[in-house]
Amino acid sequence: MEKYSELAFNIVNNLLKIKSDDVISISGEIHNGKNANDPLVELPLIEELSVAIRKRKAFPVLEISTENLKKRFFAEMPDEVFSIPPNYYKNWINSIDKFIEISWESYSSDFRSVSEKQMQQFKDSTKSILQYLFDQKKKLIFLNFPTHELAKYINSNYDSLLNSYLNAVGCNYNLLKIYGEEHQEKFFSYSNYIITSHSEILYLKIDREKMELYTGDTTDNQIIVIPTGIIEFPIKRESLNGVFFAEKIYYKEKTYNNVKLKFEDGTVRYVAFMEDKKGNFQLQNELINSHKECFLTIGFNKDINSYTNYFSYDRCIDGNISIKFIDRKFHPLFISNMNSEIRKRL
Repeated sequence: MEKYSELAFNIVNNLLKIKSDDVISISGEIHNGKNANDPLVELPLIEELSVAIRKRKAFPVLEISTENLKKRFFAEMPDEVFSIPPNYYKNWINSIDKFIEISWESYSSDFRSVSEKQMQQFKDSTKSILQYLFDQKKKLIFLNFPTHELAKYINSNYDSLLNSYLNAVGCNYNLLKIYGEEHQEKFFSYSNYIITSHSEILYLKIDREKMELYTGDTTDNQIIVIPTGIIEFPIKRESLNGVFFAEKIYYKEKTYNNVKLKFEDGTVRYVAFMEDKKGNFQLQNELINSHKECFLTIGFNKDINSYTNYFSYDRCIDGNISIKFIDRKFHPLFISNMNSEIRKRL
C-alpha cells in the first residue's frame, strides 16, 4: 500500500537511520479477539517496514503475537512461569540492534483488558527484560499505530485517526528537530510563566535545567514514542496558582471536554465540568489527590493540527499546551488546551 510504503521509508531512513547489517526486531499483533473488526490491520505496515529494512541491506526479524494468545498466557499460566529467569530474552536482546513495537497497546497499558493481578504479572515478568534492554543501550521505538479498537475506545472515526497519524509520523524529522531546538532556546533562559486559556490565567514555574526535548532523534533518546514533537519540563508544583481551562482532559480510556481547574499553591481547589459525564467524580478525586510531580508539555509537530481524543497523538499538536499529572496508581493524566498562550512572567 503506497501510503505505508512512504511511511516505512521515512521511518527506516530518516527517523531510525538504519545501517547496513543492522538487525531490527519488529513486534506486531494479530487482533483476533471476539470484537476485532480488522485483525490484520498492522500487517501492511509490518510488511512495508520489512521491505524498507532489507533495502538498506539490514535484517528484519518479525515477532508476531495474537491478542488471544496474550490473554491465554495470563489466564492459564501458573504463577511460577512469570518468575523464570529470562535468559532466552537476554540472548535475543543481544542479537538485535533496534526494537520496533507496532501496536499502540504496547505503549498505552491503561487500555489493556486484563485484571490488576495479570497486569502486575506482566510488569513483573518484563521488568528484568526491560532493564537489560536499557543496560545494553538498545533503541526501542513505539510506533503507536492506531487500530479500530483504539478508535472505538476514544470515540473517534478510524479513517480520520489513521490520517492524523500518517501525517504526524510522516513528517520531516530534520525540520522537526530544528523547530524543537528553537522551542528549547525560547524556554531555556527563564523559569516563571503565565498560561492564558480563554480568559483564565495560570501562573507556574518550570525546572528548565531538567528539560527534555523529543524530536525522534535516536542519538538523544533511547526510547522514542511516535508521533513525536514535544518539549517537557518538570513544574515546581507549589508554583501552580490560578485557573486553567482545559479543552481536553485525557485519563485512562476517557476524554473530558471543557473543564476548569483552580489551583492554589499547587493544590487543586476545585474542578468545574461543563458537561455531566460518568467518571467526573473519579477524575476530580484523582486530580485533587495526584502526586506532587507534574510536567509542562508543549507540542510542536506542525503535521498534526486537530484533536484525535488520544493524548499520545494530541500532545504533539503544534501549539498544544498540556500539564501532565500522575494519579495515585501512577497513571498519567493530561490537561490540554491548544488555543492557549504561554508567556514569561515579568
